[in-house]
Amino acid sequence: MKLLNLEEFEIYIKSNYECFAESERSSISQEIPGTCDSCSRDVFLKIFSSAYDIPYRTDNKLPRFVNIFIECPSCRKRSFIHCIQFVEQTIIPNGNGDNYKYTYRLYKLNRLPVSNESYLNKDIPSKYESLHKTSSEAIYCLSHSKFIASAILFRRVIQILAKEILGAKGKTLYNQLEWLKTNENNLKIDLSEIFHDNVKIIKDIGNQGAHPDNDITLHDFTKEDANGLHDLYISIIHEIFVKPAKIKALHEELKKNRKLK
Repeated sequence: MKLLNLEEFEIYIKSNYECFAESERSSISQEIPGTCDSCSRDVFLKIFSSAYDIPYRTDNKLPRFVNIFIECPSCRKRSFIHCIQFVEQTIIPNGNGDNYKYTYRLYKLNRLPVSNESYLNKDIPSKYESLHKTSSEAIYCLSHSKFIASAILFRRVIQILAKEILGAKGKTLYNQLEWLKTNENNLKIDLSEIFHDNVKIIKDIGNQGAHPDNDITLHDFTKEDANGLHDLYISIIHEIFVKPAKIKALHEELKKNRKLK
């Protein structure tokens, strides 16, 4: 087997792998710009940790391999990214002698996801199994570019929330959402106008996915459409499960600190 020299190896990597990040520092900051492999959004990926490895340490001319543990702030999927780092030196002449500028580029060799499960489900109580399962399927379809399927499934999670969790009455999702506007729900939380607007949009767009519209231009769903439904759903989950729990904890902490009954 013929081994490549460093120059040939660098050309091969740059020709076949994506430049994942570029910096003037050898170390990696707490976040770097990039595209999430799961939801395909351009975001600032959060860095939890990074590890460096120099193969064959007796030859310091070889590039470094870097393993990075990241999280996407949009879909909250976590992954290990295996990269190789090349350094480019540029001479900057001046009157007092030459200065050197270094550019460090990371080329992504592969990505290993932590799990196919969405971290969104951490915000949903475990007892709601149907909601967990449908949410996972909706986000799985979104991450695999099945946008019509994800739209239909996001509508389904709204119906599960309305009927099974909030206790809405009515034979149709429309009637159930209307019921929630004027009746106390099972969780006894105040639902905002934003909530009602969000669930209506998800219902209507999900209906377009399940029943093709007469307008042929509405037959296809884009990534932006599906990502928008995902973001509205996150807002709904936050309003139903996250916000009430945080407010309750805050009340209890303040009462305890101020010795209130």
